[in-house]
Amino acid sequence: MTETAKPDIQARYRQISLVDRIRTHPAGPVAVVFVVMLVLCTLYALANPTSFYFLTKGNTSLVLRAIPNFGIVALGVGLLMIAGEFDLSVGSVYVAAPFGMAFAYANGVPLAWAILFAYSIAICVGLVNAFLTLKFNIPSFIVTLGMLFIVRTSAPYLAGHTRSLVIKLPPDFKAALTKNLWGFMPAQFLWFIGLAIVAYLILNRHFLGNHFYAAGGDKRAARFAGINVAWTKTIAFVLCAMFATTSGILQVARSSKAETNPQLFIELFAVAVCVMGGLSLFGGRGAVIGIVLGAAVLQLIQDVIILARLPGFYLDMFVGIAIVLGVVMNAAVQKRY
Repeated sequence: MTETAKPDIQARYRQISLVDRIRTHPAGPVAVVFVVMLVLCTLYALANPTSFYFLTKGNTSLVLRAIPNFGIVALGVGLLMIAGEFDLSVGSVYVAAPFGMAFAYANGVPLAWAILFAYSIAICVGLVNAFLTLKFNIPSFIVTLGMLFIVRTSAPYLAGHTRSLVIKLPPDFKAALTKNLWGFMPAQFLWFIGLAIVAYLILNRHFLGNHFYAAGGDKRAARFAGINVAWTKTIAFVLCAMFATTSGILQVARSSKAETNPQLFIELFAVAVCVMGGLSLFGGRGAVIGIVLGAAVLQLIQDVIILARLPGFYLDMFVGIAIVLGVVMNAAVQKRY
């Protein structure tokens, strides 16, 4: 490309309106929704400070503490979705791997080794999911749905039918994962932001990210480009399970309790966060900022439902509507561009 051509391209890019940039960016719609919701909630809270406690320090801390619960899982699910696959077993990995850590630690294993044990469980689940999906050409939706039930039922059996453990983690370790900073900022949220930065660097500053997009967008073209699609998707499966394990460890550190009963629908909420964040269900499209904003929007909706004393099923209804609308919007954008 000549030196004179570069300024022409830059000038043309600057001529694109802000509205067009927002509309075409994967995270554009969810960014608009997030800003509008935040402004409306703030205005309503200022007008009704005695009945709508949205702006209080306690409510802010609760919202920031809750966002990583789905958000960290969604980061892993999002990386895998960009690579063109799904993992519905994250709900079981979320509880089973941290339960393995707690079980090992309660039986005298040093904490560092117990944490490595938890991640080894996640890696094994990710490898099995990848092997069955790619070796036998089975849809990952089916494979991971089966793995969800396998992992869920095997964890208490292997632990001697123990379904719940109360553990006392070292105070320094617990504080590093759960302590409130500046009076309102939970450490979990900072971990979430840190992991989001890691996911961003993988997608945007590492060749692996290009491979994820290529494998999810058109795996035949990716193979022609010299990309090992099977290896790329295997890494995505493993990363997905590891992100779910990290979220589960944070939850165990916060509650000092590990359970084998999976949190209801966490895998579906993670998919909903990704879809709201602009990730394509067909793979090859999405951005980390969209996942972060999708998790924030989901938690804002739940917070409004609680503050307004609305029935809890409103959240499930919103998630269902968000998934359908997200798919429709993604399909419309792909068709146009």
